[in-house]
Amino acid sequence: MAEILFAAQVVRKLDDSKRMATRFFISNGARSRVGRRLPVLTLLFALLAWSGLAFAEQRSLILAVHPYLPYQEVTAKFAGLANYLARRLGYGVSIRVGKDYQEHIQFIGDDRVDLAFLGPASYVALTREHGQKPLLAKLAVRGRPFFQGKIIARKDAGIKTLADLRGRRFAFGDPVSTMSHLVPRFMLLENGIPLKALAGHEFLGSHDNVALGVLVGDFDAGAVKEEVFMKFEANGLVAIATTVRVSEHLFVARADLEPKLVEALRAAL
Repeated sequence: MAEILFAAQVVRKLDDSKRMATRFFISNGARSRVGRRLPVLTLLFALLAWSGLAFAEQRSLILAVHPYLPYQEVTAKFAGLANYLARRLGYGVSIRVGKDYQEHIQFIGDDRVDLAFLGPASYVALTREHGQKPLLAKLAVRGRPFFQGKIIARKDAGIKTLADLRGRRFAFGDPVSTMSHLVPRFMLLENGIPLKALAGHEFLGSHDNVALGVLVGDFDAGAVKEEVFMKFEANGLVAIATTVRVSEHLFVARADLEPKLVEALRAAL
């Protein structure tokens, strides 16, 4: 305590008008006492800086999103939500876009992110592999708590129905994607077209990649969510089938997030 009081006295006395006088009249013994106290002051300032950094870290949240669109588009879409949550909660909110769907699920399952946005198929995979996570909210777009997908082809490809896909090349998105793989693959199977009936198929990672792969002719058809079909429809795409309605995407929290913060997130979302 004596060292801290001494430091405060030194700071108060060393104003600009008296620095030279103080330096001139300090005795050798006083200089020695100041020198002995410098390590204590250094330690004090270091502790204050560390506690400030720790406080800042505690007041920052990570919002994880799966890469259903290119990175820049995902971050742009969710920037408004991140800013809104930051204002409501008083926490910084950063956006993390997964490398792929499986990595996204792994990060949520390992509680390495604070809250996450994921589709229904990914949520099923998450709970199967890692158990339940606190549910925060379900997305509703213009009041609709469900979404749909499209099986697409080029307008000039001569593909009119699912039956026309036999012997064709097909593009899927991510293996864990609801609308760019699981639901449309089931639709193909229901219509007598298992994967072996196709000329070939590939997983391209994202919905945008599927649409672009079909447009440039690398694939005859593919599966995307409705939002992405509408984005590229004017470029020459046609929908040959529409999926059933599926429950919309969810927001979940990490398992050990503070209960008060979980409730605050639920109220905000």
